Amino acid sequence: QPRSHHHQQNQNQQLEMSAPPPIELAPLGNVRSRCEAKHAEEYVKAWTQQLLEHKQALKDAGVDNTTTLCDRITLAGRVYPGESAAAIAKFLSEPFDGGLPIAYGVVEAGLDDIIPSLSTEEGINTLKTICDAFKESKCLKEVNLSDNAIGEQAIGACRTVLNKKTLEKLSMCNCGLAFMTMVTVADILLEDTDGTGCVAANLTSMVFSRNMSGDEGGRQVGRILEKTKRLRHLRFAGTRVSSDGSELLASAFESSIAQGNNLEIEHLDLVDNCTFSSKSSHDSLFRAIGALNKLTYLNLGSSDLGDEGVKKICHALFENDSSLAYLNLSYNDIEKKGAKHVADYLKDCGGKLKTLVLDGNMFDSRGAVTIAKAFHSNEDPHSIEELSMNECVIGAIGARALIDAYGPEGKDLPNLKTISLNENSFTEEIVGELEVAFGGKLLPMPDNDEDGDADDDLSDDDFDGDDEEETSGSVDDLTAAMNKVVV
Repeated sequence: QPRSHHHQQNQNQQLEMSAPPPIELAPLGNVRSRCEAKHAEEYVKAWTQQLLEHKQALKDAGVDNTTTLCDRITLAGRVYPGESAAAIAKFLSEPFDGGLPIAYGVVEAGLDDIIPSLSTEEGINTLKTICDAFKESKCLKEVNLSDNAIGEQAIGACRTVLNKKTLEKLSMCNCGLAFMTMVTVADILLEDTDGTGCVAANLTSMVFSRNMSGDEGGRQVGRILEKTKRLRHLRFAGTRVSSDGSELLASAFESSIAQGNNLEIEHLDLVDNCTFSSKSSHDSLFRAIGALNKLTYLNLGSSDLGDEGVKKICHALFENDSSLAYLNLSYNDIEKKGAKHVADYLKDCGGKLKTLVLDGNMFDSRGAVTIAKAFHSNEDPHSIEELSMNECVIGAIGARALIDAYGPEGKDLPNLKTISLNENSFTEEIVGELEVAFGGKLLPMPDNDEDGDADDDLSDDDFDGDDEEETSGSVDDLTAAMNKVVV
């Protein structure tokens, strides 16, 4: 009897594995249309047909458990005034065909961009109606509320989905999250009313970008970070945080890492947002990033790092021995010394980096030469696929160094797919040389300065000492600082 029961279990598992997976429900028709009540009825009718067909397919496959017919719903790109929102919410929250409500089994809810053009009152009503449809959901793991003008007045309308203990991924980009709204968001994510922990502790992905939350937003994200444990994806970008808020954020991030939390972060994006100009924020970032050996994506563009900050970031990346594939250090006031630190990292990263973005820095041809040398400093070809040095005051000397690094027919950079050098200073002759060398891999340069005078003030002395090593003292200081992180 036990053996027969075990055989039946295996047979049921095999049937479930071969059965059609749960389906996704999405609106019909053109994106950006207004969904009136009659359109919502059409959606519900079409969705009902899809679900019944899927239920029959499961039955035909011999699967008895038909609880989860749909695990994803995307409502993005439509406007849902009151009646249509109510009709869709009713469909999702009521029992379906004698079974559980559809919302009960939904894992991913795309609720982004669903209230454009609605008045504040209408928008709040729509958000609350749609979010409340998931009140009894036991499976909701991913919610996208981006591109909704939520603001302080409407954040309470989203509470039903924000306070789900099952939540793992949250996106709130371009939601009008000013500082007081971020306080409310943090309070909701940190609530622990039943002693089972807060939502933040379960998050693996947290995205807050393109909001005007300022320094207080940095403080509130810091509060959340201190309670997160499992983050793999963190994006806090374009939120107008100054140096004070950035220090708070960097300190909270370091504290979280030091406690052994969030060590699995793979994607870290703080671009166009933070001002990590102080030594304390440099040190906090340095120690935190140095512990992230799973990191594959790092975007610190427009972070006011300067040469000293870039030095610490590059050393941290070397120390963490991650398989970093994407590095963006654009608009960070990197000059010749900073370019040397980037070059040192390129030499030591084991050829793993695929994308390097250095736009808007001032390292001129001297930095370009140093970086170019790093690409063919090893016997094995470099893995770089995308190289961007727009607006870096590069002239003929730097251009020819990059051509040399590429090698005849690209043999030294065989994986290169694109190189972007717009807004530099190349004469017509140099542009011709670049086009011959890189062919279609060279992206258009509509804003090139054809006067080609970027190198006019440089002399041979400016290129001396590019290969000088860091003093042992400075390296020892960095290593000692790294060791302050205990995980």
